[in-house]
Amino acid sequence: MKRVIKLLASAVEDDQRTSHINESLLHQIIIAEGAKAYLTKQVGEDNKQQFFKPYKDLCGVVGRIITECNPKYKYPKSLASTIIEMAHFQNFFMNHLPSLTDFGKSKEEHEIVSFLNDLVFSSLNKP
Repeated sequence: MKRVIKLLASAVEDDQRTSHINESLLHQIIIAEGAKAYLTKQVGEDNKQQFFKPYKDLCGVVGRIITECNPKYKYPKSLASTIIEMAHFQNFFMNHLPSLTDFGKSKEEHEIVSFLNDLVFSSLNKP
């Protein structure tokens, strides 16, 4: 789970094998614009056309990992989507709206990772 959180909350490094794609720029676009893809009036129709399938699949994988960590945890899907969105929002806030996060001054992604680890494992380890 810690590795998943680190992957979700850390900057993407460019891969030389895909020189035609600037992965770090794409990552920043996802952080800044990602939620706009489904916060629309036509979300129901877009969903019927399975536009969100890759995102749902990612949430499903993270949800299954959460269940592996704690099979009794009641909200794995909700926690999965929350982790993904929170990683993006906290990064965006850190860089653009620093008063909405505790990481605005330091601008250190590893602090977002620590925060998410604390949040997730506090939730998963409750009796």
